[in-house]
Amino acid sequence: MNDLRLSHEPETGQVVIDGRPAGPAGEAGLAPAEGVDLAFDRVDGHLVRATADAGSAPAAGLLTRLFGPQATSVLREAESAEKADTARPLPLSPEPGLCAALSALARLDAARATSPVATSPWWVAEAAVLAEAAGLRGRALADAGRAVRALGLGDRLAVPGDAARTALAAADIAASTEPGAARQLRESIVVNERRHPPDRVTFDVAAEVACLAKDCVRPSGPQWVLDPGLAPAWLFRPGLTPNSDLLVGLEVRGRRVVVEATPAAGAQPAAAGRWHARLVDPADRQVLALAGFREAGSRLQAEFELPSPLTADVSETWVEVVEDGDRPVRSAQAHLIQRALRWADAALRAGRAPAGLAPWSSSGDWSALAGLAWERCVRDWAAVGDKVVTVPVSQTAPPGPACLAEILGE
Repeated sequence: MNDLRLSHEPETGQVVIDGRPAGPAGEAGLAPAEGVDLAFDRVDGHLVRATADAGSAPAAGLLTRLFGPQATSVLREAESAEKADTARPLPLSPEPGLCAALSALARLDAARATSPVATSPWWVAEAAVLAEAAGLRGRALADAGRAVRALGLGDRLAVPGDAARTALAAADIAASTEPGAARQLRESIVVNERRHPPDRVTFDVAAEVACLAKDCVRPSGPQWVLDPGLAPAWLFRPGLTPNSDLLVGLEVRGRRVVVEATPAAGAQPAAAGRWHARLVDPADRQVLALAGFREAGSRLQAEFELPSPLTADVSETWVEVVEDGDRPVRSAQAHLIQRALRWADAALRAGRAPAGLAPWSSSGDWSALAGLAWERCVRDWAAVGDKVVTVPVSQTAPPGPACLAEILGE
């Protein structure tokens, strides 16, 4: 990269190193050290931005590792706002190996946030290995400890070779802090390349494609988006796309809205009672109706009666899932941006074709889903109106996280 530029924020005392902006899938963030935040493009993994506290020793250390010893003089120069030119070019380029490891870790965290198997211990096992490769020893130890304690519980762990190597690497990392659990995990691993269909999470990719092909994104009713920042995946299991994250129905002559969500594996349904579905009008920043979730068979359900039938502009209302019912209502533009990012997230997952989520789906089904999801992403960005985006030229997955949890489906 030779397109980095430096700026200084005197109000916060932060130095900002900007690269190329993120594409339609947005950014994956990572805070690898105290006082420093990194952002990477979710599609190709390039460094979008590095923000650092100018006087922070940990931040200076991380940026020196990432950009080389000359980064120290750049930071020192930037501490004086009067001497630092605004957005001037930098003679810096990130070290490829470290940048790739940090980027993969950031994108792994982003993928987990909307994964149907977000509670799988394979996420922390993979994260531990990536963190160790990036020299983030503290995070590597924490994640490896969680991984070995969870994966080593049984007498036998039969997994494919790539998963076995990751588990063994996590055990090596955790050996100094969790020797017993690490030893138990090593003894339990059996390499078995035969992948049995999971017994918990299975999706029908072809059915999702068929629904999207009929343009089911904008049915006659409210729009919706399940924001992972407001409704965590450890409680509400996301679907394959924003279309299936929630089921929203308008009943009884437009006066009753029923919202259904799927609980995540291992989630305590009682915890869902703290969360609410609400119908909002972004134009007026108004909450039209609010209801708490409750158990309804194998699903979570919220329903609310409206004082009067929704009018012809019903498609301009949105259904949200929030913990705080009094949370301020976002604009229509903010809703569209969030859904555009979620469509891109769905497209990236479909591009990986994770067998563990849909063991009976073909590569053609996954490819079709990726194409449709990118189309919907571009459509929502176009509706936002202030950003022209196109589908990434190559949909081939760049080097990055394997997302073993989704490959294994458990």
